[in-house]
Amino acid sequence: MRATRADGSAIAFELFGDRGGAPLVLSHGLSDSRRSARILDATARDLGLLVIAPDRPGVGLSDPRRLDRLVDWGDDAVVVLAALGLDAASVIGISGGGPFAAALAATYPARVRGLVLVSSLGMVEWGTSGMAPGERFSLALAQQLPGFSGWCLGRLAALSRSSPRLFIEIVRVELAQVDRDALRGGEERDVFIESYREAFRQGSEGVAQDLRLLTRPWGFDLGAITAPTWVHHGEADTTVPPAHARRLAEAIPGAHLRLHPRHFSLLPGELTETLSGVREL
Repeated sequence: MRATRADGSAIAFELFGDRGGAPLVLSHGLSDSRRSARILDATARDLGLLVIAPDRPGVGLSDPRRLDRLVDWGDDAVVVLAALGLDAASVIGISGGGPFAAALAATYPARVRGLVLVSSLGMVEWGTSGMAPGERFSLALAQQLPGFSGWCLGRLAALSRSSPRLFIEIVRVELAQVDRDALRGGEERDVFIESYREAFRQGSEGVAQDLRLLTRPWGFDLGAITAPTWVHHGEADTTVPPAHARRLAEAIPGAHLRLHPRHFSLLPGELTETLSGVREL
């Protein structure tokens, strides 16, 4: 499906879950796409949630659009909601998509009924203690050369097409064992590969833009978020430190913090708990 911006460019999105359910917008992770919402489909149907999954500008099938600040993505989210005849929805942000979701909640409070942050990256100034060495290096590189960092991630996407097994082994190297097991096989692995490939359908510019925005000052106040908020994170996370989740929960008024034993906490056994807070909003 497509929604059209005022300039005529398109935002690609897909719907998952219960088509008549309470709306929930997905802000996908870094090097990720709308296709990652596949993992939410069955649980969203059971909970009566309609998952609306747009690609960010230049990612997947969405046309490129220059974003100068994290909050600029909110305009795309509002366009998608309008295309569906919706005034408001809850929002879930995963990993690198968390800051975009938080920015939407802070700047469009009337549009956001609830906010769920899952394994969300925090502000760069919060530090990298607890990150695996490779993740720390990647973040530092992205701060200086986001375009080059995006290109490097795009090379991994190419590898995922030519050698999926080697791609997964490289991704798994610095993960905690529980996360390495999650990507060993099954639906989680298949969705991860498909969504990663789709992120680079148009090249690496969209992902590079995400990196640029995530490694600059966010430009909004977490304290301005008024929507009910749940912060879910993995205690064994070596990609995004659990300390970031604690800082997010402290900064967002009334936020509920729930720590899980892994980074990829959107697994079948935990999805119901992760999503249940927003189903009645």
